[in-house]
Amino acid sequence: MKILRPERAGGGPKRLAPWAWNLLMISIIALAGALLFANLRVSLVAPGLLNPLQMRQLPEAMQVQEPWRDVLLPLTASAAACLAASFLPHRTWAHLLVSSLLALVSTRYFIWRATTINTAHPVSFAFSLVFFLCEATYLISLLLQFYPSLFFRPGQRRREADTLRPWLDAHAPSVDIFIPTYNEAERLIRRCVLACRNIEYANKTIHILDDGHRSSIARLAEELGVHYLSRPDNRDRKAGNLNHALAHTSGELIAVFDCDFIPFARFLERTAGFFSDASVALVQTPQHYFNADFHNRNLGVDVVLPGDMDYFFHYVQVLRDRFNCVICCGTSCVVRRAALEQIGGYVTHCIVEDSQTGTRLLTRGWRIVYIDEILSLGEVPRTFRDYLEQRLRWLQGNVQIFCSPREMPIWNSLDRWQTASYVTLLISLFTPLFRAVYIVFPLLSLLAGFTLIAAPPIEYISYGLPFILMHYVLGYWQTDGHYFQYWTEVYEALFCFPALMRLVRLIRDPFRRLGSLVTNKSVNHSEQTVDLPLALPFLVYLALFALALLSRYGVPLLDVRWYRSPFEGEALMLAWNFYNALLMGVCLLACVDKPVRRRTDRFPLELISCLELDGREFWGVTGDVSEEGAGLLLTTSGPSSQGGKGILRVPQYDLRLPVQLMRITLQDGYPLLGLRFLLAEQQAEAAMIRLIYGESSWFQKLPRISFLDSLFVLLGSVFRAEPIVQRY
Repeated sequence: MKILRPERAGGGPKRLAPWAWNLLMISIIALAGALLFANLRVSLVAPGLLNPLQMRQLPEAMQVQEPWRDVLLPLTASAAACLAASFLPHRTWAHLLVSSLLALVSTRYFIWRATTINTAHPVSFAFSLVFFLCEATYLISLLLQFYPSLFFRPGQRRREADTLRPWLDAHAPSVDIFIPTYNEAERLIRRCVLACRNIEYANKTIHILDDGHRSSIARLAEELGVHYLSRPDNRDRKAGNLNHALAHTSGELIAVFDCDFIPFARFLERTAGFFSDASVALVQTPQHYFNADFHNRNLGVDVVLPGDMDYFFHYVQVLRDRFNCVICCGTSCVVRRAALEQIGGYVTHCIVEDSQTGTRLLTRGWRIVYIDEILSLGEVPRTFRDYLEQRLRWLQGNVQIFCSPREMPIWNSLDRWQTASYVTLLISLFTPLFRAVYIVFPLLSLLAGFTLIAAPPIEYISYGLPFILMHYVLGYWQTDGHYFQYWTEVYEALFCFPALMRLVRLIRDPFRRLGSLVTNKSVNHSEQTVDLPLALPFLVYLALFALALLSRYGVPLLDVRWYRSPFEGEALMLAWNFYNALLMGVCLLACVDKPVRRRTDRFPLELISCLELDGREFWGVTGDVSEEGAGLLLTTSGPSSQGGKGILRVPQYDLRLPVQLMRITLQDGYPLLGLRFLLAEQQAEAAMIRLIYGESSWFQKLPRISFLDSLFVLLGSVFRAEPIVQRY
């Protein structure tokens, strides 16, 4: 396993990233201070003074007096509600019922939680209050989704697209397809262009927008019969590239695809019809990926678990569509030229252009439509660092929306529900802070010996557990299986520390250039790698937690002089830290990037096929297909030698692909042939791309998994420890 460390431009070693070093120093100081305060009994903040001398008295109606009634009844009722919800149909009345239950149990928990702030000492009061305010802010964002959640109808736009087909056949507006590129590999651009040529729409023109000024891309455009556009400079990054193309084209509509995306043949057929409504400026489709997220891939759960953007694209965007506040995502979308020209083109003053341009369209009174139908496939970052660079860029772009009141007057130009959606977006920008508090504060609490929640455990079982249970389970039902709270917490934990440092750096100047401007899409490394600076926070947490357990529970067994009396709420803080340790363990394992040795992805595409070689036919089933070749498992005896050239015939798609036999092996006693494609003709190459990445491919459908199964997957990923145990 290779440990990655940043290197100087000259190739020499470099120090840890500043944020990682600062985190290490703060952690060491916090540990030393906590151990001093706890063990040397410093009088100012001794553990006895950090906690209430006696528990506060709840109103009689809220008191937990009889465990069977006041504890078992709420737990049983919440468990019954969760079980009953699984049988409910996804109708408006059912969503109203579930949302009402969630609001009721959240309000009950919040009222009780407001009585549990530790006021014994200014230090413990500050920590306890901040902890409570983070929870309160989260509950506010949850309640803001109460009304919108009643309108979760993912199939509505799909049905509408069916009814708009006659208008599209009659009008067929002209469409310019933009493929912006900077330094991406030529094979990605070629694949995207061929997929765009496969789009079943006659009145379209394809343009490669090359900000890399590469003669090889110009030759590629000429070879594939598409237009090539380049500009003398790279001013304003991708937004400037798109605006330059806007001035040199004339189509009524503009479809945009990042060059690592592959549109389906029906893309324009399903989207262009919405422009029959003159108020529609943009139609956005989901971003779906043919390769797994880095964390799912590293943990070995990519086959069963949806990606981390599944919740956003198949739930959040559907709700936003109901209130005309869809977020533009920059690719796999179609926009009206007249609308872009009215707002002065793509927004250029922000680090990214997509959501900012969409926001400006909304403030000018235009509508944005979202159709929840997978109409393209893309490539997601393959390493932890590339993932972080992309998400940090998105984070900065969203911060810039709220720092551009003149260009995007969201507080003055939008209606109440649009404004509420941007309030939710604003709260989400501080999610890294909230998650860091949830991780760090319980650990400090355990180290220093004070409680963040001044209440006996039995009260938390009565008020907190029903809230957690219903929020986890009913949230899953409410989103139709697109949301898993514990996996969301893993994603937030992976992102929170780098994001928090980025937010701190943005306080002075939100528009400063930080990090990379282009996502790395061509990754190749032959061994497992660990990016040490990015994994450091999780290592530090686990080390500090182990030290906390040792100092509080281990050392006193050896020497009673180190014994410290328990504090009220200690069991709750201990349980919280064990849960956080589980999350940190998952995050640490997710940091171990698997090797990427192949140039192209392989897919389990099973098709009955026939290899025509040396005048003979060999029938079998494909099972390992990529852009460069395929595996063919024969049902009869195979060829006697390798190296020959032939034709792979796929009757189901009337497809003939020239191939070369590269190797012959045995699998379960049957010949397994390794074939390499010899695609000299564009028509065959385009057919192969449509075959692999087309909408008919069963393995490209959304993974669906039950609530309990996803929990078992989380636990299993830790106990299997595949990134550590497995060798490649």
